[in-house]
Amino acid sequence: SVFRIDERLIHGQIVTAWIADAQASQIIVADDKAVNDEFTISLLQLATPKNIELNILSVKDAINFIKDDVSDKNTLLICRGPKEALELIDGDIGLKTINVGNIGMKKGKKSILPYIWVNEEEINFLKLLSDRGIILEARSVPTDKSQNVIDLL
Repeated sequence: SVFRIDERLIHGQIVTAWIADAQASQIIVADDKAVNDEFTISLLQLATPKNIELNILSVKDAINFIKDDVSDKNTLLICRGPKEALELIDGDIGLKTINVGNIGMKKGKKSILPYIWVNEEEINFLKLLSDRGIILEARSVPTDKSQNVIDLL
């Protein structure tokens, strides 16, 4: 299974590449905003290949879903940012590596890679994840060379 931070959640070729890489038969989007937004839900459904099961859940529900899942389905777990990633990890979901994908450009953020822009708060969350022994690897697509996010900060 693959755990990815991506502000855009599910989009185009990127997700197709990560589904293939994870050999995933299901996607879990753990996002408190998306779960209550009909428009976002329909966009995510449209972006998800037909043969993939899509679960859009709050972060809390995603933790319970993962813990209760006794199947051996390969999963692509996606959340919006480092804050949500930390909540998931602290929920003891049993994953040790996070792929840091797209975190968008906004005012007051600094770029550590062309597709990763972080502010102080996000840097702190990333450091907390690292302190918990989580490997944070930056790759936009699976074929990219993996870079350690902490080294880039």
